[in-house]
Amino acid sequence: MFRTLPLAAFLLGTMPASAAPTEWTLDLGHAHIGWEINHMGLSRTVGRFNSYDGTFLIDEENPANSQITFTIDAASIDSNHDARDAHLRHADYLDADNNAQITFISTDILMLTPSGGKLTGDLTMRGQTAPVTLDFTMVRDRVYPDFIPNYDEVRVVGFEATGEILRLDHGMDFIAFLDSPTGLSVDVDLHFDLVQCEGATEDNTPCTWGR
Repeated sequence: MFRTLPLAAFLLGTMPASAAPTEWTLDLGHAHIGWEINHMGLSRTVGRFNSYDGTFLIDEENPANSQITFTIDAASIDSNHDARDAHLRHADYLDADNNAQITFISTDILMLTPSGGKLTGDLTMRGQTAPVTLDFTMVRDRVYPDFIPNYDEVRVVGFEATGEILRLDHGMDFIAFLDSPTGLSVDVDLHFDLVQCEGATEDNTPCTWGR
């Protein structure tokens, strides 16, 4: 059994109405926070973060009342190059020793189509906060099939989101030389599943994966 409901239906109350936002759990086994940045106009440097979590309080009747946060371990940055990752953790960039966490706290959700919209929030890196807007799309809303062990037929919704961050907004003004190999804007992309874990067993896989 599965659903292909549009995002507006997911957020606007096709399920039984609730008096308050419902908590959903980030499936850490099916999540990705990636980034890429210009490298001197050549191939783009691509990376990701390996350690993060979030809280998701979703109001299906009124999306604007939803509350979404992400918390990222700054030191978990991974560009598949040890020396570069060490520099990215350095004070020139993320300053991970003094600012261990990157946080995103939503301030507004605007539906533009039945299956997508804009998620705006405050992004804090290096202790400096600036607004950022992500374009998001719901990929699918369904219930896991009963034949998958330890998935308990929980409801799951997949999302994708993209956006742009200006590193100068967060005090990352390091430029090694003219036409520096590190661009000033960073493209981000997120892919993640949210699951409804209320009533799920303690060994439910998507609700406990990586926790």
